[in-house]
Amino acid sequence: MKRAVPLLGVFLGLLGCTKSSADTLFGGGVDAGPAQVAPKDSSAVKAPPPLRVTKVTVPALPDLPSLQNHAAAQPVPIEVRLGTVAGNCKGVWNGSEVVARSCAKSALYGSNKEGAKPLISHATLRGGPKVPPILPAIVDHRAEGTEGVVRNQSTVPACTAFAEAAAIDHAIARWTLKPPNVSVMEIWSRYHTAIEQNAINSNVSQPMCAETDWPFAIPEATSWLPCDQVANPKKYGCGQPVDQAKQAKAASKVVGKLTRVVFLQQPDTNALKTIIAAGQDVIVTMTIPDSFMTKGNAGSRYIPHYETVQNQDVGHAMLLAGYVNFAHGTYFLIHNSWGTGWGDGGYAWIHEATIAKWTREYLVLDAEPDVKDANQRPVRARGETTCPMEAKAELVPDSITGACAPRCPDGSPRHDGVCAAAKNPCANGYVNLNGTCVIAAPSTTGTDDKTGIAWKCGPGGCSYDLPRGVDPSCTGNTCKASCPAPDYRVATQGTQLTCVE
Repeated sequence: MKRAVPLLGVFLGLLGCTKSSADTLFGGGVDAGPAQVAPKDSSAVKAPPPLRVTKVTVPALPDLPSLQNHAAAQPVPIEVRLGTVAGNCKGVWNGSEVVARSCAKSALYGSNKEGAKPLISHATLRGGPKVPPILPAIVDHRAEGTEGVVRNQSTVPACTAFAEAAAIDHAIARWTLKPPNVSVMEIWSRYHTAIEQNAINSNVSQPMCAETDWPFAIPEATSWLPCDQVANPKKYGCGQPVDQAKQAKAASKVVGKLTRVVFLQQPDTNALKTIIAAGQDVIVTMTIPDSFMTKGNAGSRYIPHYETVQNQDVGHAMLLAGYVNFAHGTYFLIHNSWGTGWGDGGYAWIHEATIAKWTREYLVLDAEPDVKDANQRPVRARGETTCPMEAKAELVPDSITGACAPRCPDGSPRHDGVCAAAKNPCANGYVNLNGTCVIAAPSTTGTDDKTGIAWKCGPGGCSYDLPRGVDPSCTGNTCKASCPAPDYRVATQGTQLTCVE
């Protein structure tokens, strides 16, 4: 059974501190003392609201071959000249036209400087890499209606902006159930180079307008490129400044903003599937061959596996928007930016072996709509507080309100006073906290010997004890954090804690 459309997404974990000797190991030997005690919530547990979507769409199972039975990749037709699309980069043949790839001497992405950094891996929470997650056999975000439009970058080497726009569309749709189709031009105008780190640094926390307010235009988008990155400067110009009046006008028509970035450190197939099942798309940058065409029948188009590429210094950014399990392996669903004529309306499947061999970077974005209403997911109240010790029941921070409350019967922290119902209306591996089925946290307790982080999780989420050395905002010797499903992993972002899928 496929899960309902997720409304829960990013929730920031509550900080709290208690005095502990762990500071000697992780806090530099300084006794920082306790933090302020948060208010205690003695109210009765609230039941989650009824499911908003009770009938879910189960995607059709695509007809995909084993890796050994892949069709041979089709070479570039002899009559096609890839030429130089941008800078020293040749284009790539997509089956109908030559489109742009991005030059990348090392990687399209840069460092993890601006991103959220998970403090606990999925495998660690589950009890080790050999413990498989409980996930559905197929996830396809198209079936949920949360994927945005398929765009076409054509000859502009702006795949980073196109992938970012598509990821933002999907992230905002997790709140609103409708993708806003944000403007690629606004995103591209802030950096216009083929480096995703610049794309992230220039756009995080920035307002996003809709595509209709600043439509994509090849001449204008190309004219912003540095002249050494333009194959034919006379055609559209190069090195031109962005129209400040147009940029200001677009910034005044806000539909949402990019709020969070997570750079994944070489995730395995299970980690990627867990993040996608939790409701997120994953941006990947891949080294691709000169011909990147799909094979297979309609509805089951796939990328044939390839062992070599003609140029290691070019790449392409795309989204992973689903997956499907077979006895012969896992395939991931690509959301591309080469128009609806490529693959199945702009989508295609790719084998896990191809992803593992040729992907350079993995990135997850989150975004929020500009206007929220009471029917959307709640936002946590921040604060550096601690919970008092109770003889009768352990108190942990509510993952939303921040108040100290007893754990839920399933071992998870409360979520805005809510505990998951004893009789779960969702499929195995999912839980209802806010009127929709979201991926559940693993029921587990443990301590990471390397960091000293301790956790206790139930289906509704996890609570953590964090030594001061691993929590940048901890004012005491050890601190507490709570994260709800599906964002049940604690992470740092700058000097704050956050929660990620």
